[in-house]
Amino acid sequence: MAQRDLLKEGILGNKKILIGSAIIGTVLIIALFAPLIAPHDPEAIDLRNRIAPWTLEHPLGTDYMGRCLLSMLVYGLRLSLFIAAVVLLIRVALGTALGMMAGYFGGTADRLICRIIDFELVFPDIVLALVLVGTLGPGVPNLILALSIVGWSKYARVIRSTVISVKEKGFVESARALGASESYIMGRHILPNTIAPLIPMITLGLGGLLLSVSGLSFIGLGVEAGTPELGMMIKNGFGVFPGHPHLVLVPSALIIVCVTGFTLIGDGLRDQLDPRKGNPFNLS
Repeated sequence: MAQRDLLKEGILGNKKILIGSAIIGTVLIIALFAPLIAPHDPEAIDLRNRIAPWTLEHPLGTDYMGRCLLSMLVYGLRLSLFIAAVVLLIRVALGTALGMMAGYFGGTADRLICRIIDFELVFPDIVLALVLVGTLGPGVPNLILALSIVGWSKYARVIRSTVISVKEKGFVESARALGASESYIMGRHILPNTIAPLIPMITLGLGGLLLSVSGLSFIGLGVEAGTPELGMMIKNGFGVFPGHPHLVLVPSALIIVCVTGFTLIGDGLRDQLDPRKGNPFNLS
């Protein structure tokens, strides 16, 4: 109970976490309930109602093809967050698995995985993603695949260094002396004690991935043309910019809000989990 109270005190005492959580909570509600919020089909084209002003029927107006901007915005937010979340899940799973193998077993496995990590770190993630998406072609599956192949190395490095420290602890040696299998030790003792440093990285990673997804769509290497997605909306809006700036500014502002929310949560969690500060939220 005391630990729970300290955890609660740490969260409630951090304004970054509170503000970021409020922002992301609102964004997630909008994305989850997109079918209820959107007044129209986001892909329905009405050329007779192109770039219409804000009305009760179209609260944010329409785009250059007569599509409801509000409907496209909420569905675009939903798709962008979905892609970012799937890619992050794959990256974290891959990085955690390889990092644990390298840190726990050492030797040849460690050297091989470290060489792969070093190779992946030589090139910026977005550069490798551009090459992969350009080769595979646009589309949600290809975009997820390309972004998942890159960016996992930073999670692997953190897990590896933490595993090297944790595997020498007394409770791990005790489990090994009692005859526990390697897989049991890794799953029951190593993983729970190495995951904490990844928590702020995961939150910050979501914001970065949202920018990557939108950026690739903006240059035509993300989702397919016509798909409601924030980056694609910005790309389409530039066709009538600056005459109708809201077609660019509205989806851009939503991306900024999302990235700001994830960044605030990540920074707040990083502060709380810093063992040097002796914060009550410190889980180490």
